[in-house]
Amino acid sequence: MKHVAIMIPTLGKGGAEKQGIQLLNALGEKYRIQLIITYPEVGYEPELLSSITSDNYEIYKLSGSTLRRLMSIYNILREGKTDAMFCYLTWPDFYGPIIGKLAGVAKIYQGIRSVYLPKSKLKYELIGNKFATGVIINNYAGVEIFEKAGIKNMTVIPNCYPNIQDFYERPKKDVINIITVARFVEQKDYYTALSVIANVKKQVPNIKYWILGHGELEGQIRMWISELKLDETVSVFINPHGILNYLKEADIYLSTSLFEGTSNSIMEAMDASLPVVTTNAGDNDRLVKDGLTGFCTVCGDVVNLSNAIMKLVSSYEMRIGMGQKGHELLCENYSFSKFKENYLRLLAY
Repeated sequence: MKHVAIMIPTLGKGGAEKQGIQLLNALGEKYRIQLIITYPEVGYEPELLSSITSDNYEIYKLSGSTLRRLMSIYNILREGKTDAMFCYLTWPDFYGPIIGKLAGVAKIYQGIRSVYLPKSKLKYELIGNKFATGVIINNYAGVEIFEKAGIKNMTVIPNCYPNIQDFYERPKKDVINIITVARFVEQKDYYTALSVIANVKKQVPNIKYWILGHGELEGQIRMWISELKLDETVSVFINPHGILNYLKEADIYLSTSLFEGTSNSIMEAMDASLPVVTTNAGDNDRLVKDGLTGFCTVCGDVVNLSNAIMKLVSSYEMRIGMGQKGHELLCENYSFSKFKENYLRLLAY
């Protein structure tokens, strides 16, 4: 049986980590998987491991100095006679192809998960790209951008969403819950999200806004909540378990990201049959069909985002209808079977 390595910096709760586990599940039936976690001390979630459905894998948790970790990767690949390797995120995309080549790995793929990378990271992607067989990018919006930057041999394989729930029709209620699930980083543009909530609150008092996540901007977000006088409206939940339960209690999903790849959080909202209001970052306009499954507008557009939320707040029928259409779109275009088929086809060549 052939061996495939999947290398990722941590096993935290990010989108790349979740997709790495789904790739393990997709390939585990046909290949022996080597899951290499280069910095497990930074993040290692047992909850994520529980989503592994294949028995055909080994986990390697690296430790020690950078040099020791790099040597460990070489030894794992060399001794395991690894046939193919998939890397996730910039540092593995840099040193993975180089070490993979030295270890004799035949097919090596970098993994780009966004439409934007700072120059400090892009230069490492470009170096790794010289040694890689190709790049798996999870969104169509980034292809032209990265081609202009010099990245070669890109293949688009969107994220998948496994184990899609049945459509859920929410009961009608007096208080409308709006929810965002995202890291507390600049990319997610929480100030715009909170400004939208402040606008809507002036006209419709019966709303609540839940923020689920964690990150370095937690203090800043709490400060904005106070400045915008939203203390009674907004609740912040730090890294909670059972996110699907929160999504099912919510009525509208809000995403104000400045850049994305294929948003796992929006797919989670679609799985929970929520209508989505979002910016057109990355492939969001492929996930959210404007006027059909939700509303999609330009980044930072507080006025139109507010208007979209207002429309949904004022119409129970619209919320249910758009949530149902979004759920159907998720089933049709982002299933696990389609994801698996794309990767098996890639390795067959």
